[in-house]
Amino acid sequence: MHVEAINIRAQLIASLGVIVSLFYLAAQVRQNTRSSRAIVVDSLARSMHDLAFEIAQNDQLLKTATNLDWNSATELERARFASFMLGYFKLFENAWFQMRKGTLEPEQWEGYDAFLRNVWAEPTVKAWWTLRKTFFAPGFRQYVENCQEAPNVPTLGELAREGSIS
Repeated sequence: MHVEAINIRAQLIASLGVIVSLFYLAAQVRQNTRSSRAIVVDSLARSMHDLAFEIAQNDQLLKTATNLDWNSATELERARFASFMLGYFKLFENAWFQMRKGTLEPEQWEGYDAFLRNVWAEPTVKAWWTLRKTFFAPGFRQYVENCQEAPNVPTLGELAREGSIS
């Protein structure tokens, strides 16, 4: 009987060890998930910053992005605009997917969504979109095409042309 009691105690201790290990593993997974989310959010923000910085540093790209009339633009202007918009919309698409997966918090998505709606309000963007929308996932395409303008937010072109903020 003495051997059975020792065996039962050893199994109990081993079981407790497994339970403690599972709690530790769960805590590690939770911490890893938070770190992964932070990396994704930071990566999206950094990519958005890099595109904005690029446009701010390049007078020709800034002019193209804010004043372009697709129908009267040169081939070079359309190519610049198309490349720039592809970059922005791929970022928007990534943010949209991250929001759907729960990686982006709703408050974080609101900023991306407002900016997307702001960019979408430009007629030139809509002209570009008709030629490039197949580059994007069907769900994202549907989301974009159902976007309404962000209320009371001037577009990039309007900001550039007006020169003042009210």
